[in-house]
Amino acid sequence: MKKNITKLLLGTITEKEIEELRGWLEDPSNQKILEAYIRDYHDLNLATLKNNLDEAYKKVSNKIEDTSKPVRTLFPNWIKYAAAITLLIGLGLLYQQGFFTPQEQNVLIPDDDSVTLKLDNGSLQPIDINKEVEYKDTKGNVVYIQKQDLISYSKAIEKKNLVFNTLIVPNGKKFRLELSDGTYVHLNAGSSLRYPVNFSSNGPRKVYLTGNAYFDVTKNAANPFIVNVDELDVKVLGTEFNISAYAEDKHIDVVLVEGAVNMERKNQAQEVVELVPGQKGSFDLDSKNVSVEEVDTSLYTSWRQGSLIFRELTFNTILKKLERHYNIQIVNTNAELGEEVFNARFDNVGIEEVLGYFNDIHDIDFSIDNNQVIIN
Repeated sequence: MKKNITKLLLGTITEKEIEELRGWLEDPSNQKILEAYIRDYHDLNLATLKNNLDEAYKKVSNKIEDTSKPVRTLFPNWIKYAAAITLLIGLGLLYQQGFFTPQEQNVLIPDDDSVTLKLDNGSLQPIDINKEVEYKDTKGNVVYIQKQDLISYSKAIEKKNLVFNTLIVPNGKKFRLELSDGTYVHLNAGSSLRYPVNFSSNGPRKVYLTGNAYFDVTKNAANPFIVNVDELDVKVLGTEFNISAYAEDKHIDVVLVEGAVNMERKNQAQEVVELVPGQKGSFDLDSKNVSVEEVDTSLYTSWRQGSLIFRELTFNTILKKLERHYNIQIVNTNAELGEEVFNARFDNVGIEEVLGYFNDIHDIDFSIDNNQVIIN
């Protein structure tokens, strides 16, 4: 059975071996052996084996035979994320096969707030993603067309003075936007973007972001595209990049997927940092400095496909992201736990599965009271 457990953790287990493992786990003592090992070793431990399956089998076997409780350790930065992903695949199989029994909990019902469009005159329009709407101004000109989770300004008529709209995306929702120049913007939960209904043919194309968004910018050398976030301007000609700048964050992160961008403090063009694809630039809001590092861009852009990826994040930071992603309220009464660092990934799952993961794998107790999650 040790070999099957190894394959489970590496994501290579077959259906027949799953059935064998299921039979073995009918014994409660065997369940405790498996759960204890996963709880203490799931956070990137197998990455240290450098994909050597023989060594992996030997090491897992030794740990299962060892009756002493393993000690949780910290790992160096060079650890590859691939091993964590294969391990999480194995954990996913555990949940799919029903090896863990969820605790009885009250039902948690996330709030269902509407995406809202704020027009230039200050009026607010709730967006129904189940409808298709063509909005016209008082002269009968088309301003925008909404189709489900996309608003397009591609047919907007240029005006002498810039007219701004603001798209407000609440917690628990995502939304897409096509600007008048053909630029696409994907807005993440808890974000907003202020933008002209139609860009002027003279001067830069400038928009104002709060929160997190992914930009796919239409090239126009004569009119550079600028995203303003707080004190930072991100300037591009045509490219794909992600910006994260939530109010509680201490820095603004710009991750470049394709093309090139410049990061510069507003009105201080002499302090420019240029990024190349695969780099993340972080603007520290306290020191006003920009640091640059090479990153796996998918870790910062997979939110568009509904994924949540946590790498070297404190539990309190993770809880804040869960609140925003699911539009729920979480109260953590364990201050020490809040500062612990975790790694995890969730792909298009409900909040119940996420909470169940932390409960079963990390032994973190929670309850649901008055539609709030209480971490004990």
